[in-house]
Amino acid sequence: MWLEKYSNRYRWAYDAYQRFIGEIDPSLAGDFNRSSHVTVAVYGATQVGKTTLILDLLGVTGEALERASSVLRGDQRMGKSSTACAIRYGRSKDDNWYIGDNSGALDDEAARVQFSAIRTELEEGRAQSVDVLSVRLPSMFFEQGGGDALSLDLRILDIPGINAVNEAEQAQVARVAEKYVASADLILLVGRADDLGFLHPNKLKLAALGDWMLQPNRYRVVLSYTFSPASFKTWFGQDEQTLQQVRAKLYQELGTHDYKPPKSVEAMLYPLEFGDSLRSLGATPEYHQAAVTLIQQLRRELLASITESASPYGRLASAFKMKTLIDARLDREQVHYEEHRKELEGDLQHALNALEQAEGLLSGCQEESGTLVHHRRRLNRYRKLYKGSDVRGFFVQPLPNTTESVSALKLVAIQFENGIQAKWKAMCERHAHRQAHVRLAELSPPATTALSSFYQKMDGYLTDGYWWSSENFRSDRSMLLGAAVKVVDAYAEAANLEIKKYFEHQESGLERKYSDYKRRLDVMKRTVAERQQAVEDIQGKRYHLEQAHAQFKARMQFSMDHSHKFEQYILEAFKAELDRVREAIRRPLSALEQIYDMFYLHVLLGELDKMLEGKKF
Repeated sequence: MWLEKYSNRYRWAYDAYQRFIGEIDPSLAGDFNRSSHVTVAVYGATQVGKTTLILDLLGVTGEALERASSVLRGDQRMGKSSTACAIRYGRSKDDNWYIGDNSGALDDEAARVQFSAIRTELEEGRAQSVDVLSVRLPSMFFEQGGGDALSLDLRILDIPGINAVNEAEQAQVARVAEKYVASADLILLVGRADDLGFLHPNKLKLAALGDWMLQPNRYRVVLSYTFSPASFKTWFGQDEQTLQQVRAKLYQELGTHDYKPPKSVEAMLYPLEFGDSLRSLGATPEYHQAAVTLIQQLRRELLASITESASPYGRLASAFKMKTLIDARLDREQVHYEEHRKELEGDLQHALNALEQAEGLLSGCQEESGTLVHHRRRLNRYRKLYKGSDVRGFFVQPLPNTTESVSALKLVAIQFENGIQAKWKAMCERHAHRQAHVRLAELSPPATTALSSFYQKMDGYLTDGYWWSSENFRSDRSMLLGAAVKVVDAYAEAANLEIKKYFEHQESGLERKYSDYKRRLDVMKRTVAERQQAVEDIQGKRYHLEQAHAQFKARMQFSMDHSHKFEQYILEAFKAELDRVREAIRRPLSALEQIYDMFYLHVLLGELDKMLEGKKF
């Protein structure tokens, strides 16, 4: 009974925490939701020393590290992740291995076979749905007497490498990481010091870790192989470097990987060296000793930091530090908003310019309508004029009376021919001027072949006079009149034909122009509509961006105001628990439980100050 009461001594604070988290903005909740057990998750790529780090922190002695790692690898070749699933390590009661909750005692070889089987099942997709495998290592692997090590009561999870080659293993890692890493109280991001790019939020492959730089109370960055690179050895050997200088150097290198971490990240860095790589430094004893001194100091700091942050009270610190996260997100949102808005403004200006250009082309196209209408009206007026005109009468010309002589009659014919040709030319020039059609002015007159017989007869006379008979003169004049009528008919027919052809040509050309105009007009109208829609789309995006930005700021402001209530919730929950315990003491169910409640009250009175310590983290 007492153990149950004592283990629940901070349950009221957790309830206050959950009440508080349940009321914040959903976009923030993911950074504050926690599992029911205080958990430390170790997350990173394969072959960066995660398992070695955990075993070292749990107190597995250096001599046993290689042996334990070999068994855990389960005959897996080097270069691939040693652990096939998420593992929680513990210490067995004897010198045997125990794999799983109901495992029997196993020696090294049997345990190796078991781990190999687990890996095979996982890679083939036949693994049982065990999220976390409990593994208890032989007691002899651990430092006797505890030493500088984490408490074995701490729930520290070894997550398989995030860049596993096997697809089934990738799916398992993604599922376990999503479930346990995102809700862990403390997350150790582990990677190589010579590959700091792994810390970029995009490389961590888990959306929940995107804001790790903004939560220094919840994340630690452990860098392996820090002291091995030749360039680091050269720098370190130039002068006796301090822990602060080593961190500052690594922080400076972080800024060269396409992102600028906040200054607070520098204190989150724990550059270490362990296992085989640490032993390899022994080739240069002086450097090895200086490195070991610094590594031991860092290891002690890391142990203390993990112990403090992963305590039942540590998770409350995140709630007290919510304002820091909100401020950072507001700053990031503001930068994103300004960049996106600037981009949209540029797109909008481009779209407006394109719209203005299209509207100008449309306006120019529409102006052609007036020209075409004017052309149509002129053609219609000309057609009406033509229909109301006597084309044949235009060419008719009276033949003047002459003396009864061949030359005089022939002269009349020549004058008629010249006259009708002049009329043809005048008509063509007049119509050409009206329709601005040069080809009409250049049109040759029809032939006057009807006069040929008359000219031949006139040329057949030997004398110029009609002395012997006026009847012959009248006959020749009548012949000339008949020929003139035929010439007039030919000219009228030719004129009507040319005018008809001209009308047909003009109508056809006008129809083509109208068709081309309508086609271009439709294209221009569609283009204007499309570009107008593009402008409206961008304006809509800008509006939604502004709305989303305003709503985000409002939600963050609400969460900011809400963040000040956490201490109030803690005090309210504490008072409620205090009242409950005092009431239980006043009205006990039994004398024994009353005694336990009195002891519990004494413990409870000391818990409030511990809970409020989170404000100092």
